[in-house]
Amino acid sequence: MTRRIATVVLLGIAGCATPGRPSGTVVEPFEGVTVQPSGGVVEVEAFVCLDGGWLEQVACSPDTREHEALVVIEARPSNLHAALLMAGFEPGSPGQWSYDDGAVAVTPPTGDIVEILVRYQKDGRSVQEPIGAWIVGAEDNRPFPERAWVFAGSLLAENPRWMGPGEHYVADLTGSIIGLVTFGDEVIGFERVMADQEAVQATQWQVRTGYVPPIGTPVTVILRARSPEP
Repeated sequence: MTRRIATVVLLGIAGCATPGRPSGTVVEPFEGVTVQPSGGVVEVEAFVCLDGGWLEQVACSPDTREHEALVVIEARPSNLHAALLMAGFEPGSPGQWSYDDGAVAVTPPTGDIVEILVRYQKDGRSVQEPIGAWIVGAEDNRPFPERAWVFAGSLLAENPRWMGPGEHYVADLTGSIIGLVTFGDEVIGFERVMADQEAVQATQWQVRTGYVPPIGTPVTVILRARSPEP
């Protein structure tokens, strides 16, 4: 499945690559998305959509989960997947969970580790920091863990009848771009599976209220390869 998704997405960007590009070149394969292939970096335009409350996602598509996500990314999730492939990331598969006889069984997500940072303007200067700085524990305000993300790569699924024959990239319909809880269709997922139903598992993370920029603030989400261990 992972190989098939990569093939489908790469076919969609075949015209974006230009042979003989200088190694340090930054390209813009899609509107609002830039890629530095040699550096393993993808940058995506976004804006803040939440400044308080529980979190189930970090980033979503417009008109989907803005009530439980930090930022909105207007680029299509499948285009973001393609950009990550261009930057050298290998996708895996989203996490999954099931509940049976009072126990939760989990399958962790797989894929290359992705570091996620955010850049924005604050008091007239540029600030760049890990997206985890915007997230705290729901009960104890504990800091968010570092290196917590993997390129899961969403899923391909058979089209619903209204779409006609064929398959679709699931996150393009659901808007799941960067997930905290495990919906099972996110492009980038939290490394630890968390059920997306409150009755099964209580919400664990919330917005760092008073720290996150105001709603509507433009930001750049930076996705980059894992830094070497110190």
